[in-house]
Amino acid sequence: MIELSRTITFGQYINNGSALTRMDPRTKLLCAVLLIALVSSVRSFFAFAISLIFCAVLQYLSRLSVAYVLRMFKTFLPFLAFIYIIQVLFYYAPNAHLTILWHWQFLSISREALLNSTITMIRVFFLYYLVSMLMFTTSLVDLTDGLEALLSPLQKIGLPVNPFIMVLVIALKFVPIFVTEIERLFKAQTARGVNFNQGNIFQRVRKIAPLLIPLFVSGFKRAQSLTVAMEARCYGSHPGWRRSKRRVLRMQRFDVLALLCTLLTCLVAVVITIVAPF
Repeated sequence: MIELSRTITFGQYINNGSALTRMDPRTKLLCAVLLIALVSSVRSFFAFAISLIFCAVLQYLSRLSVAYVLRMFKTFLPFLAFIYIIQVLFYYAPNAHLTILWHWQFLSISREALLNSTITMIRVFFLYYLVSMLMFTTSLVDLTDGLEALLSPLQKIGLPVNPFIMVLVIALKFVPIFVTEIERLFKAQTARGVNFNQGNIFQRVRKIAPLLIPLFVSGFKRAQSLTVAMEARCYGSHPGWRRSKRRVLRMQRFDVLALLCTLLTCLVAVVITIVAPF
């Protein structure tokens, strides 16, 4: 419980000099959107296998440990297992013929329920992996610059793209900061004799509840410090203001190759889904 930073890895940026880290953030965002759209729409296990092979290539290029990338996913497994069981037992499809494999009173297990629930869990796994890989290999500045460059055409119709992207990126990057703060509070209370691993679930919640107040106080202080720092740099000081950039984004040959490979993978997966739906 104390070493939360070793378990909750979402939102952390690891600059290990890998090929994915050096890629143009616009390319990474486009590839991530294409892959997320792919795994959210296909239903063929062959298409998922193609996506898995592509993710294996990403894993190799990232030079990250698979255990580290999926470390936080293990904490969701009990909850996902519960959701999977509920979906299987209470699956309902109107105007569809179900192949019942087991039935007891109002509970039943059908072939279609197992198939659809399994596909849902596979999609959750891919979505978590793709978003985590994007966060691991993209810094806060690059992620902001890439989103602004891709969504800049929306500014012509009056949408506040820059403030929206800044708020979104800061919210995502505050996750590891809050994890570190929670870990610090746990260690401080443990040093005072509090054992968070003893007792039932209600007793543990009662021990953790007093930590919410200093956590929110620390969060508000960090938000105030960030606000003062942004105002000191004249962020949004006048209409038409635009944030300056540390470097100019330039797509290299590897970025074009990665985008073409992603498009080809999506095309092959869609064709396989059409030819072999299952």
